[in-house]
Amino acid sequence: MKKFITYFLIYIIFCPLQFFFGKYINIYGVFPNFILILIVYLGLTKGVVSAEIAGFLFGLTWDVFSTDIFGMRTVIFTIIGYLTGIMNRHFDKDSPLTKIVIVLSANLIYWFGFSFIYWVLPASESPSLSFITAQAAFKILVTTLIVPIIFFILDRLKLFV
Repeated sequence: MKKFITYFLIYIIFCPLQFFFGKYINIYGVFPNFILILIVYLGLTKGVVSAEIAGFLFGLTWDVFSTDIFGMRTVIFTIIGYLTGIMNRHFDKDSPLTKIVIVLSANLIYWFGFSFIYWVLPASESPSLSFITAQAAFKILVTTLIVPIIFFILDRLKLFV
């Protein structure tokens, strides 16, 4: 029961952080993808199942609030949760460089998956591929720069004991 309450509190904290406070926590209009960082954190610390469930739930929540193709983030975040959960056993989870590289890789998967889905299922209001690439590069940079800070905070809170 304690684990469920902990995950629920994290869900309650990270959803508003990602969806509503982005306009206050941004760098030149781009805010970090806190949900992606949390999914990678769960994958590296708790394994495949926790990261997949978090990826699915956060992706579904984001899809509900988004006007993009429904289910896109759900699928991508679930895949990222699975892949980072598998990496749990193969990398030094305590190294800051490892965390940065894995979040960078997860970001690339996110944006390539996002671009691929828009390419396969073009929406009437879909942005051009060059816009996604320019926007993605800056979002990837911003998200990657704050990874050590977010991982440090999550490690110190010891919420996932």
